[in-house]
Amino acid sequence: MSERHAPERLLHDAVVIVPGIMGSTLRDVESDTPLWGLRRVFQYSARAHARRLRALTVTDAERAGETGRIEATGVLNVADWFPGLGHVQPYNELISKLRRAALHKAAVLPFPYDWRLSVAHNGALLAREIRRHLDAWRTHDAHRRYLDDHPEAGPAKVLIIAHSMGGLLAREVVHGGGMNGDVRAVMTVGTPFGGSVKAAVMLNSGKGAPGLLPSAVLREITPTMPGLYDLLPDYRCCEDGADMRAPDIDDIVALGGVRNIAQASTDWRASRNGTLLPEHVMVVGVGQRTWQSYRLDAGAVVAQRYMYRRDAGRLLLDANGRPHAQNRKGDGTVYRFAAHLRGSDARPVTVSQEHGALARSEAVIDLACGMLTGLRHLDELGDMLGGDHEFELHAPEWVNLGVAFTIEVGGAPNGAHLECVVREVSGLDTVQYPALKPVRGAEDRWEATCLPDLPGLYEVQVRGGVEPIRRLVSVVAPEQHG
Repeated sequence: MSERHAPERLLHDAVVIVPGIMGSTLRDVESDTPLWGLRRVFQYSARAHARRLRALTVTDAERAGETGRIEATGVLNVADWFPGLGHVQPYNELISKLRRAALHKAAVLPFPYDWRLSVAHNGALLAREIRRHLDAWRTHDAHRRYLDDHPEAGPAKVLIIAHSMGGLLAREVVHGGGMNGDVRAVMTVGTPFGGSVKAAVMLNSGKGAPGLLPSAVLREITPTMPGLYDLLPDYRCCEDGADMRAPDIDDIVALGGVRNIAQASTDWRASRNGTLLPEHVMVVGVGQRTWQSYRLDAGAVVAQRYMYRRDAGRLLLDANGRPHAQNRKGDGTVYRFAAHLRGSDARPVTVSQEHGALARSEAVIDLACGMLTGLRHLDELGDMLGGDHEFELHAPEWVNLGVAFTIEVGGAPNGAHLECVVREVSGLDTVQYPALKPVRGAEDRWEATCLPDLPGLYEVQVRGGVEPIRRLVSVVAPEQHG
């Protein structure tokens, strides 16, 4: 008797791509003014830059459900920067390659959304849009012809490819239950299921903002955004004496949060515990310097790149009786284990890449396209896409024009030939090739120095691993400060 094999998934499913926070362009409907996703952001003065960000403030009416003042006009196709919260990279390549992999480009739908608003609000919109898209795709001529030739395939279902906050929206779709029979699989990429300390830093005071945008402006904006509260960490990350604990509502208020928004977000998070994702492919960014915990010092957040080690919940102490600290890194925004969905039996697939660049990773895009032909067994993929080394790339989030910045690389395999390219990506298209040199006394570390001659948004790309690793750096002109 011949061995039976599970049928391979056929190329007829619908695909929905859900970007992360800041991954959708936004427009002020009344004034028809673009607010987010501007290619030439660095041509704006500090005053104009602050004005466009102030317009992103979420009003009481919006939080009460009266939305529409600001419209999500598309998925981001240029790089942009929210000072302190970080950079976001475009989704063009992911979208175009999925459209080529699908039965027809009409099967693939990017879903832009107003990321200032709560995950619950946007998740409900996503569920409605998935239903509309799936119904439309099932009546599309390409789908009908395919089923004529392959009737055993049955009607198409939907694959959700979600980056960062988008994975939380995907969980909303499943949590409601109404779409469960129609969602075939979900791929999350760098999704902060446990939250991100970076969100706590932003809520606290806008620290990390350059002189281009005073932190007072961010303090006006960030506490109004329900979406930011939904990204706050909820694991043991708040240092309290000689231990760490999960933050509570009072801790969120101490950060500068609004109590009723904090309460709503906390209640929402608790209600989603235990909601798992079908055929979940969980991509986790690793190897990058990442804030993992924090403490409050006179009301100010001090972010930390370590966690206290525990064994079955018990705090582990070192030889001196102090908590045993360990740096587990992550993707630069999301701590490695905060990207794990609690209770999921999905084996994480790790990628050495910065948070924003994960959706541009060649390995991640190949995996997303592969989902259209059937989930490959993770034993074939291995635990890490893109090689066996946790390749680290570090550069500052921003620097002043005229000040050289350092590019640091670590963890490259022995004998690797490293090449560094720094390209301006906000319209100037200037290119530099800083030379990476080994750091004396450090076995696997290299450094390069770069001095851009124009303000702009620069992508640092290092080649030498299985695929390039990328990071964005903003270069700010002194005259933009005032």
